[in-house]
Amino acid sequence: MEQALDGLADSPLKLVGVTISIATIGYTLFHGLKKMSKRSSELPSPPGPPRHFLIGNLLQFPKDHFYNRLCEWQKEYGDIVSVEIPGTPMVILNSYETVQELLNKRPNTTAGRKIGYMIFEIMGFQWDLAFIQPGPNHSNQRKMLRRGIGPQRVGSHDQTIEKNVTKLMMSLSSSQGDPHHLIIRAVGKIVIEVGYGAKLPTTMSKEISSWNLEVMELVNDAFYKFWPVDVFHFLRFIPSWMPGATFKQIGTRSTWLSKQIRHVPFEKAKALYKSGEIGHSLATDLLEEFGPSDDVMDTLGILYLVGADTTASSIMAFINALLLFPNVSKKVYEEIIRVTDGTRLPRISDRSNLPYTEAVWKEAFRWNSFFPVGLPHVNSHDEVVNGYLIKAGTLINVNVGFILSDPRVWGDPENFRPERFLTDEAKSLPNPQVVTFGYGTRVCPGMYLADRIGFHVGVTVATLYDVAPLKGKNRPQPESVQYTDTLFRLPIDCECRFLPRDGRTLGLLKVAEMEE
Repeated sequence: MEQALDGLADSPLKLVGVTISIATIGYTLFHGLKKMSKRSSELPSPPGPPRHFLIGNLLQFPKDHFYNRLCEWQKEYGDIVSVEIPGTPMVILNSYETVQELLNKRPNTTAGRKIGYMIFEIMGFQWDLAFIQPGPNHSNQRKMLRRGIGPQRVGSHDQTIEKNVTKLMMSLSSSQGDPHHLIIRAVGKIVIEVGYGAKLPTTMSKEISSWNLEVMELVNDAFYKFWPVDVFHFLRFIPSWMPGATFKQIGTRSTWLSKQIRHVPFEKAKALYKSGEIGHSLATDLLEEFGPSDDVMDTLGILYLVGADTTASSIMAFINALLLFPNVSKKVYEEIIRVTDGTRLPRISDRSNLPYTEAVWKEAFRWNSFFPVGLPHVNSHDEVVNGYLIKAGTLINVNVGFILSDPRVWGDPENFRPERFLTDEAKSLPNPQVVTFGYGTRVCPGMYLADRIGFHVGVTVATLYDVAPLKGKNRPQPESVQYTDTLFRLPIDCECRFLPRDGRTLGLLKVAEMEE
């Protein structure tokens, strides 16, 4: 029998058999794929507001208060909502499980970007890590940031953080009104020093800060506005003096700022590195390992943009909580004093001994989310989720604010209740920081630095100061506070003052300053 089979291998019969087998397999695969394709095409798109011929949902699409409209659509249409403006299909994800399924479990096909033409082309952000498409540049820059400020290396910058936070505390002692400008400038100084070393900020810190602050304000304001040039690209050719061409003036200024941020400090950092004066910094690490490449330049240039605004917004959320909820502020202070004995300022290394303060930090991320709508992903292939078809090329928006206030998950989302993260209840809850910092290969690579700076600023504020209303003013009621309609939501009119906890505050600051 074996001999007969061996002989068959050399016979024409084998050729016929192999041919039939291949044809059968091919036929089966072809029809199988055809059925799958047909089945996919028969799957419904997610529900959403009715579309008009040619213009889709353009008339219903919000010109402002983008987040509010997304929440209205969630109530009406559910956890996945489908909308379309001309040439741009999009879905809004309103549940953490759906986000996990689509963006975390399928990162290779859902990590694309499609940022509005206004920001990407007109405002000159084709180099921005947060906006570029997956590929070599994206991978290289993420790798560089992990090497310098990832979980294994971020602790090497603790001294820089603690030194600059002490200086910020001195500024806050005489602050009256909204502290955001002080917070973001202090965070910016930390990020610049982490990025470029201690020497460069002494010569051009003001320029770098002012460029970054201005361009962040432009992007923050522009991101969730509807710009006609996003749909009708030819409008970029109209003269800037024409009525309605303000977008061109914004674009010209933003492009100039973008070039300054990328090139000027990088050239100075290269000179300091060559002379041996640069010191410990991300620039040192990257120049030593990768050399003076464009990816290194862009990685350093983006650090301020991805770090300062996010960090400052999270700190403002924490300070706002200390102002609105004095009982919470008191508990945080008491926990910190138990660790420090009131004889020193808190250190970054104290964090593991501050579980209640950690819970407040998480709740500040969750309650009235400061980053309510994530940057949109784009899928490169058709995806099926929850029985709905999401066609390739769809913008995938994550409704972060709703996910962090979904009553089905949080029970009492309107209440600021840090204790939810200190009981067994926490096991079933999403981590607000994970929800905020992104998904898959698009998770924020600066999150470890942002979290480290933000938490330490918040802890130190709570140690030294009672965040109180201005003299003669009542403490605002939480439900009455309004928030900006921008990419990063900030409390409007966060008017407060920083009253020393006791007579030791100034002494602790002076001791810390002398120890630097």
